[in-house]
Amino acid sequence: MQTLNRSVRECLRPSTSLWVISSRTKKHFKFPVTWEHVVFPPNGQRFLPTMPMEPNYDAEKGESKYKTTKRMIEARGVEEIHTELIHQQFGLAAVSGGFLSGKDFKWLEERINKHILDKQFAVWRVDAPWLPRTKKAQGVRLGGGKGSIHHYVTPVRAGRVILELGGHMHELEARAILTYMVDFLPFPTEFVTHEMLLERRAKEEDIEKHNQNPFDWDRLLKYNMQNCRSWLSPYDVLWKCKTMVYVVSSLPLTALILCVITSLLLHFDESTRTHCKVPNWLPSISAAVATYEPEKFIWRIFIGIHAGPRLITALAYRNFLSNSPLRPHSGLRSFRFLCNFACILHIMENLFLLGLTSVSSTEDHELHKFCFIGFEFCATIYMFLHTWLFHYSGRRRTTQLGEKSYEYKILFVSISCISMAVAGYLYYRHNAYCEPGIYTLFALAEYVIVFANVAFHSTLYFDFYDRLLTLTPSGYMPLPMNIEKDT
Repeated sequence: MQTLNRSVRECLRPSTSLWVISSRTKKHFKFPVTWEHVVFPPNGQRFLPTMPMEPNYDAEKGESKYKTTKRMIEARGVEEIHTELIHQQFGLAAVSGGFLSGKDFKWLEERINKHILDKQFAVWRVDAPWLPRTKKAQGVRLGGGKGSIHHYVTPVRAGRVILELGGHMHELEARAILTYMVDFLPFPTEFVTHEMLLERRAKEEDIEKHNQNPFDWDRLLKYNMQNCRSWLSPYDVLWKCKTMVYVVSSLPLTALILCVITSLLLHFDESTRTHCKVPNWLPSISAAVATYEPEKFIWRIFIGIHAGPRLITALAYRNFLSNSPLRPHSGLRSFRFLCNFACILHIMENLFLLGLTSVSSTEDHELHKFCFIGFEFCATIYMFLHTWLFHYSGRRRTTQLGEKSYEYKILFVSISCISMAVAGYLYYRHNAYCEPGIYTLFALAEYVIVFANVAFHSTLYFDFYDRLLTLTPSGYMPLPMNIEKDT
């Protein structure tokens, strides 16, 4: 009772004075999140579709199940294509390479789909399982070849986006769905956002731009410091293909410009003379590059320098098409045959160009004519086949630069064909009517044909933009080296 009275007295005792100071401040409210930037899948699908446990084979096309090695090389290295978020929101990306089985796909599908709300979606960014894994039954004796196919897996390289989340979703929601999954997948993964990837790219570019250390990786390889090339593998870097493409492609055009200017300055009357003596103001390509000196020496030197790298480029591009990650799985033998045929056409085009260069029409008219017809035929067929294979192999869809490259290829093929038709018409008209100025227009049409051919081959700059080329003592070795083998 005394304790209660003491507590009451303490509560009724006057307390010390309390000072309250009010002040005006500027409040910072977070900007409300809007969803105008959200891009939903075009097919309207919101949930992750069920991945098939094994690929579907079409017996009518001659497809059947096959056994192969583990193909660990399929998960080796860094992903070069599927490293960005298409919907620019959230995703799950691989930190290092590995393989996803059908059970992993099923587990991800069940866990994610139950959290997807209205106006939210999830999409796969990897292929369905296609690489077979074999296993022998328990108790079977060793030997007797590979066991039967047990399941299929999907190879994933480091940096590849596995799936994406998007829609009307905050980052905290996406993190709550995806973060705990990194502990249950068979290889290290991480939660990524579009802003996170942009920040990483900007940081890498900033480091590359402001790096003041001259002893970088490229310099060590270039000058073979400490004999480091003896320890390198085919995956190490020596040359950047995009630089080589521009240098090689610019040599013929530079030689043509120098030869035409030299002919106009030193041999104007001789180079512009026609058989019917009508006025003409421009030399044809044959007169400008293969008739007079020093023009023919300039042309031969430039074409001779560009011939070697051109052959390497032809072989490297054959591998570039045949190793496309989106290449067709049906009719693979026919596809590889066409890639080899296109490579042969490319090499023959270069050889005929060397023949045109080394033998002028005044020295051997029949051989020069044969080389000219062969060059035009191989160049035209190659441009059409090259463009079609670039689309059919899927290289057009692998990067954003692929679509730009395909559009330029179509443009320059069209310009080349139209120019050849115009040149043929003007040549016929000049021989039939001997009108003044017609041969000048014919020469211009020839120049446009050469420009279109050079520009067409320059589109390899977009195709080889992030490609690297390693030269080894045993020859050239284009990257990557994961060439499929028929089994």
